[in-house]
Amino acid sequence: MKEYDALSEPEGISSFDPKAFKDLKKSEEWKYDPIEKAEEFLQPFQPSGCACVLLNGTLVPEGDGQKLLTPKDKVEAQAFSILKRRFRIEILEGKSRIEVKNEGEEDCILLSLYAKAGQNSNVLLTFDGKGKAIYFLEVEAEEESCVSITVLCQGEGERFIYDTTRISSMAKVKRNLLCLGTKFTRYTSRAFFSGSHAEAEMNGIYFIHGDGFAETRVRVAHGLPDCKSRVSYRGALLGSKAKSAWVGESIIGKDGKGSDSYELNKNFVLTPGAKSFSEPQLEIKNGDILAAGHSSSVGYFDPNQIFYLRSRGIEEKEAKEMIVSGFFEELLSQMGSDEAKEEFEQFCRRTGGFNGSQA
Repeated sequence: MKEYDALSEPEGISSFDPKAFKDLKKSEEWKYDPIEKAEEFLQPFQPSGCACVLLNGTLVPEGDGQKLLTPKDKVEAQAFSILKRRFRIEILEGKSRIEVKNEGEEDCILLSLYAKAGQNSNVLLTFDGKGKAIYFLEVEAEEESCVSITVLCQGEGERFIYDTTRISSMAKVKRNLLCLGTKFTRYTSRAFFSGSHAEAEMNGIYFIHGDGFAETRVRVAHGLPDCKSRVSYRGALLGSKAKSAWVGESIIGKDGKGSDSYELNKNFVLTPGAKSFSEPQLEIKNGDILAAGHSSSVGYFDPNQIFYLRSRGIEEKEAKEMIVSGFFEELLSQMGSDEAKEEFEQFCRRTGGFNGSQA
């Protein structure tokens, strides 16, 4: 674990002791979160044991899943101290579906996904349910593997998810996230390279409605030479009390010679009053790189676009639907998951998200 910590985050606090971290109210990292809600997850609780994991419809027994990195924040450390149930899945060749369901009040589990060397896999992983939960997701892609994992978060549950991806030499990993209509979700995604000439593609869509909140924190660490990363996230907010935050970090370490990194975040505010925060960060400790950059934006319906479409005989509701659909279409296609695209379209129809009005 110490070896991986050095590759992922050589600086900053890392500890299994929750007391090593500042109180949430005093920490810059928690400035976007509703603190009262986040602090609920710090209260000691006994995991209910109700959460279950299914692989292609078959119940997965508990196993020996391991955590790749030392906790980096107070909630993560507190959750790991009460962790009792672990699951480990060797990812299948080709397509597979993994479901994590939680109907209990409170739970905490760790799920490890392992892809063998040279393997080609496409996984849809869903987190669903009404309960409050903290999940650890650990993904390992060995040499020359090609792995695509799409994570779908939905339902009325309140959850923290700590997601870590280790990418070996010559491996290519695509990580997709869809966070749709959740009440409270804080998703922390970390990727790091344990070998050179590897690639990471991190895509995400979050669609928040009502008084929901979602924060996504994405960190890619280039600790070894000649690796490539692309981060692309898009979000939309529907409802005057909806709130989202996106924090992207690309870290090129002193041994990251030849790194190629770019991160992008775009947000679409569909309802006046909704709040969206975007914070891209780039840290470079080695000047001998191919490229590094970032971009972010927060926008609204453009009256000129709507006027143009209406002048072509298109009703305003349909015009807004076309604009919102177009905003997400490129990224949905890039994800390469038909199931995820279908889930997203169904969600938009249920909530009125395509035309900027709640059903």
